[in-house]
Amino acid sequence: MTRPGPPKVMIAAGESSGDIHGAALVEAARREGRDWRFFGLGGDRMAAAGVRLLGHINETAVMGLVEVLGALRRILAVMARLKKAMELEPPDLLVLIDSPDFNLPLARHAHRLGLPVVYYICPQIWAWRAGRLRTLADCVRRRVVLFPFEKKFYEDRGVSADWVGHPILDELPPERPAAEVKALLGLDPDRPLAALLPGSRRKIMARLAPVFLEAADRLLERAPDLALALPRAATIEPGFLESFLDRAPVRVRRRLLVTPGRSREVLAAADLALVASGTASTEAMFLGTPQLVAYKVHPLSWAMARRLVKTPFVSIANLVAGREIVPELLQDQATAEALVARAWPLLADPGAAARARADLVSARAGLGAGGASARVADILAEELGR
Repeated sequence: MTRPGPPKVMIAAGESSGDIHGAALVEAARREGRDWRFFGLGGDRMAAAGVRLLGHINETAVMGLVEVLGALRRILAVMARLKKAMELEPPDLLVLIDSPDFNLPLARHAHRLGLPVVYYICPQIWAWRAGRLRTLADCVRRRVVLFPFEKKFYEDRGVSADWVGHPILDELPPERPAAEVKALLGLDPDRPLAALLPGSRRKIMARLAPVFLEAADRLLERAPDLALALPRAATIEPGFLESFLDRAPVRVRRRLLVTPGRSREVLAAADLALVASGTASTEAMFLGTPQLVAYKVHPLSWAMARRLVKTPFVSIANLVAGREIVPELLQDQATAEALVARAWPLLADPGAAARARADLVSARAGLGAGGASARVADILAEELGR
């Protein structure tokens, strides 16, 4: 029997990038005239797009195996809240976005309740924990992936997948000359700009922010006219960031522009970016911004990850290219001295910067055009029409 009223869609995005992509999906559905009632887990962007939040990403956005343990009680409380909502207010469709440690248990619970599931931005089982394929095959009706090599991985193992392209292509700011974007940010268009993006999670920022700020100070020693910008992620409270800025070198504090959000504009304007591994490094790839990727977690988390991860790189740019086109400084390698050694040629040598940009343009070619969010909305419409 058809339920009265508009279809109800529960959507679960457990961290900042998922909030961005979830909001884009909801907005794409609205543009196509689909009167769906969205509710679930997300952040400020999804709330602004009209999603009724049962939980906020500030409660769930944690990276690192050890770090998760410290937040486990809070995370489990949010998960229990969503499972209960599935039972009391059964959605016509459950849409899961990334965050597999949180979302795969939701998929299993929905399957037990007989609820259809679409998984958007499927877990990177091609990199590690391939055993998750069983849950994705048994409990998920449609598996939506961002890269063509992911679709092939699934289909080689007898599991269907929909490749939609990357939603970042629709979410990037309009292409403008870097000098114009610098001026819009209140920066001198004639000065080179280094962007600092030490992560959207507190534990990652706590490990990388001091390193990035020290590296910025060393770069200022060599290039006194260098401008600095740090976009603060929505998941990072101003006071938390300020606790690191208060201890930063004086000339960095004087020179650094902190923006609330606007990471994509900052990256589009930057001549160089120091970036925590994750969404920001993918954004820098699509924007063609020369970058260095850093990653630093609890030593135990790192030791466990090294045993589990099967890929030679952590950044999408290098995985797509099949070689290191973006320097990766991981764990003990992520020092201010090492960052400056790899960053300085990109600032001082126009040829090195041009080669870095050309490599990024080559890597992103063939990864699909825009329209990913609209294609996912069409997939949801197909499932709701069953």
